[in-house]
This record gives sequence, C-alpha cells and structure tokens, in this order.
Amino acid sequence: MSMMGCRMPSQSLHKLSNLRLASKRSSSGGSASPSILRNPLQWYVAKLDTHPITTKCISSGLISGSGDLLCQSIIAKRKQQSTSHELDWMRTLRFTLLGSFLVAPTVHSWYGMLMSRIPGTSLAAIGKRLFFDQGLFAPLFTPTFISMLTVLEHLSSPLDQVVEKEGVNNNDSNNHNNSDLLTHLKDRLKNDAPDAILVGWSIWVPSMAVMFAFVPGKFQVLYSNGVGFVWNAYLSWKTHEGE
Repeated sequence: MSMMGCRMPSQSLHKLSNLRLASKRSSSGGSASPSILRNPLQWYVAKLDTHPITTKCISSGLISGSGDLLCQSIIAKRKQQSTSHELDWMRTLRFTLLGSFLVAPTVHSWYGMLMSRIPGTSLAAIGKRLFFDQGLFAPLFTPTFISMLTVLEHLSSPLDQVVEKEGVNNNDSNNHNNSDLLTHLKDRLKNDAPDAILVGWSIWVPSMAVMFAFVPGKFQVLYSNGVGFVWNAYLSWKTHEGE
C-alpha cells in the first residue's frame, strides 16, 4: 500500500504534465503555420515550401504591378500633374497578369534548370549560369514580354470606337485592328526591345551574379522580382514612352 501510495501521485503528475504539453502544442499551432501579420517573412518562407509556384506567381504579379504604378506616379510628377491624377489601372493589371502568369512560372522553371544543370558556387559555375541567363535567355524573354504586353493592350482596347470612327463592318474592323497590332508589334520590337535588352544587361548582369553566388534556390524568384520592381518600372516607361 505504501508503495502504491507513492506511485499514484507520480503517475498523476506525469499525466498532468502530458496534458499541459499537449495543450501548449495545440495552442501554439500557429508556430507550425506562421501568421502573415506577426511574421510575414516566416509566413512567406513557409508558403514557398508548401505552395512554391502559387506563392511565386502572386508575389511576382504584385511586384510587376507595383513597378508600373511607380512608373505612372513618377511620370505624373514630372509632368507636374496634381496628386489626384487618374491612374491607368488596366495598364497596371496587364503588368500584374504578365508577372503572375508569364514571368513567375517561366523564371521558376528556368532558374531550376540552370541550378540543376550547372550546380555549385565556383566562379566557373556562376559564370556559366550568368552567360546562359543573360546571353541567351534575356535576349529572348525580353521581346517575348514586350510582345505579350502589346497583345494584351490590343485585346483590351475599345474596338467599338474604331467601328464608329471608321464606319465599317465587323470584318473590316477586325482587319484594321489586326493590322494595328502587327504594326505596333513591329514598332516595339524594332525600337523598344534592343534598348530594353541593353539597359537590362546593366541591371541584371551584376544582380544575377550576386543571386547565383549567394541566394538559395527557393528565394531566387523573389530576389529577381525585387530587382524586377525597378526593371518593370523601366519597361513600363519604355513601352509607353511618348504616349
């Protein structure tokens, strides 16, 4: 009896401590799923682990759209417009869509392939990745982005105005708009794309050298989007220069 009397309190205390530990774990479940308000960086890292593509697409779209808003704000101030000027939200939406559905998935796949095919942090490996990224990928992707932006602008343009002004039927209107699209595409690819590639090299070559040397794989799209905030502001200005 005396031995049982000594064991019972010990077992009860052990059960009680287990219950308290379980209670703490359940109440601290937010540590396993961090809050965006309490720790946004930790929340973002967790989302990169659980939903990498979706997270990168959303963040890339927001950064691309923000770059366009920055461009519009700077241009408005240079023209000495009032602070209550109207923003072109359709233009911002186009940049956001391209950031989410073109830039993020393409760059995610491209960086993943580069890091897997040319691994390591040696100067030779970094140089090879930099050559393929800026020597091959950038001169192809920049005109692709400009072309897709032009197509989206064409699709969202008010076609009814063309019909009213021209006084033509639907077939003639479609031919007119297709002609305008091809003309606009040729003009931008001829005049905007070469300058954008050259300016892009001055921004992206040093930025990508740092990324390939120091930035972990899952953060590379976020890093490039951070640099892309300034880059998208430039692209927004370049593709709408003179408008």
